[in-house]
Amino acid sequence: MNSTNRFVMLLFLNVFFLIVFFSLSMILENNTSPLSVISEMINGTAPAYRYEVIQDLKIPRGLTAILAGGMLGLAGAMIQSLSRNPLAEPGLIGVTAGGVCAAVLWITFGPAHLQLSFFLPFFACFGGILAAFFVYVLSSYTKKMSSVFLLNGILISAVLQAVTSFILLRHQEALGSILLWTIGSLNGRVWTHLNLLWPIAVPALIAGLLTAGIANAWRLGTESAVLLGLSLKKTNALLFFISALLTAGAVSIVGAIGFIGLIGPHIAKRIVGEDARKSFPISMLLSSLLLLTADLIAQYIFSFLPFSFISQNIQLPAGAVTVIMGVPFFLYLLRKQT
Repeated sequence: MNSTNRFVMLLFLNVFFLIVFFSLSMILENNTSPLSVISEMINGTAPAYRYEVIQDLKIPRGLTAILAGGMLGLAGAMIQSLSRNPLAEPGLIGVTAGGVCAAVLWITFGPAHLQLSFFLPFFACFGGILAAFFVYVLSSYTKKMSSVFLLNGILISAVLQAVTSFILLRHQEALGSILLWTIGSLNGRVWTHLNLLWPIAVPALIAGLLTAGIANAWRLGTESAVLLGLSLKKTNALLFFISALLTAGAVSIVGAIGFIGLIGPHIAKRIVGEDARKSFPISMLLSSLLLLTADLIAQYIFSFLPFSFISQNIQLPAGAVTVIMGVPFFLYLLRKQT
């Protein structure tokens, strides 16, 4: 099988598994067999609330996971290409910390009657983009921007995380709401959140995929990229701010979900190689599948654990599951790089 046919097959497999896991998320319920749910729905004997839950809660939550995961995965692939660092991921450019800090500021000091409106995601997205802008400005003063913007991103992230921690200490009454943003969660994501996410996600994902040719040229090295006619400043800005927009858009809806933008791109490169024209779309689809799977585990893991002292109705935040998935993967990559 040649590489093109293999790539097309992998695309179809990713889409197939996304459909399977999305469908699974529609029929899973605590204390109810999936086969019973399917049988009741086919026979028309399912209670009315089940259709309402699927339509109003499960469908938008699943679609939000798919979009947000794809955004983080593509952003991670772009950042790794830009920095030429296989350990880079979206959280390292300051956008995640900026978005979370902005969300925490709004939750703590924003008007109470606007807490649940579109202003919170909008403010979080703006905060992420603003943090990315500061990282870009700090990095633009050096000729080796692609090698220092991660360091500046870590610096800005540390400052913003300190601000967030200070707010947590001073306003502990908002701790519950803030923790979901700092960990990352899909709990309570409904059509309102999805309708805020997709207008950012669709054009940003398309723009990111269209940069694959530029990313390929950039991967050859700075001198080769210049010989191919690329402007260093424009290339840096294009890849950086599209990845920042993808990250900020996802974080503004689901919070600081980590490691998705690291795991997805690495698995994609292992499967299809370094060619960004292939690794970018596979990274996007794999990361969507990873976040959808992590959210399913977060929702139903306590239903399958034999611990009677843990309520089966408790749902973990998806960000906690991605950390559990990501830490051993990161340690494996770190050991391989050294």
